[in-house]
Amino acid sequence: MGVEMKMSRASLFLLSAFLLLLAACSQQQGAPPMPKRIVDLSPTISEDLPLRTVGSKFLADFGYPERTTFEHKITEEPFYAADSFLTLFNHVGPHHDAPSHIIRGAASTDQFPLEKFFGRARLFDFRSKPKDQPLTRADFEGTGIQPGEVVIVLVGYTPPTGPDELPSYAYLSGEAAEYLAGIPIKAFTSDMPSLGSIRRYLRLMEEGAQGSENFFPEHYAFLSREIPNIEGLVNLESLLGEENIVFVGFPLKIKDGNAGPLRAAAL
Repeated sequence: MGVEMKMSRASLFLLSAFLLLLAACSQQQGAPPMPKRIVDLSPTISEDLPLRTVGSKFLADFGYPERTTFEHKITEEPFYAADSFLTLFNHVGPHHDAPSHIIRGAASTDQFPLEKFFGRARLFDFRSKPKDQPLTRADFEGTGIQPGEVVIVLVGYTPPTGPDELPSYAYLSGEAAEYLAGIPIKAFTSDMPSLGSIRRYLRLMEEGAQGSENFFPEHYAFLSREIPNIEGLVNLESLLGEENIVFVGFPLKIKDGNAGPLRAAAL
């Protein structure tokens, strides 16, 4: 009787241990790890987004309107319903540039697979860099960037406040973009309103320069390889000190779109 009792207890113990192990394995396989927090990297889209993002001088110099339009339609009877028609400037605020933005006949935003907008990310803090000076290849060399990573660059961009001010920030040089594209990274993201220098674009226009490769070498390095460059992010300071970051930002699937407004976040 004593031997049978011991055997029964041993069997029960082993069965319990097996069931606990099975449950643990099942839980690990069925439940993916969840982020400890989700950081919103997108500003609120409103009618004045172009003006409050890049200022009136930039918009005037390039011939763009200062505001977009939101038309709201309210139905009161026989039920309440609110609907809206929105016009958006697709290259202001959080967005990705499609290759067709600067390369005739190239891929549009609706042709990009979602895998290109999701991945492990590495944050670089360049807020100490002088404004209107380029980030060079040397700023990224030796930092351990791996193929397939999303690079996030924080320059601490603040929009212009005066009517005669142009956007001013440390921008990405063509050589740095070529280096990153050659690794190759999965995507380049930043709080810059544009990867390149807006002041340089205007100067080249005055000098009579021609060709997208000459105007936008930093864009061309990525877009000619169909590497998304994502501009106009906010709240990147919230990621400082984080070692494990996953970036996600899916653009609107707009037919023949040369850019895709997106909701970006860091997990």
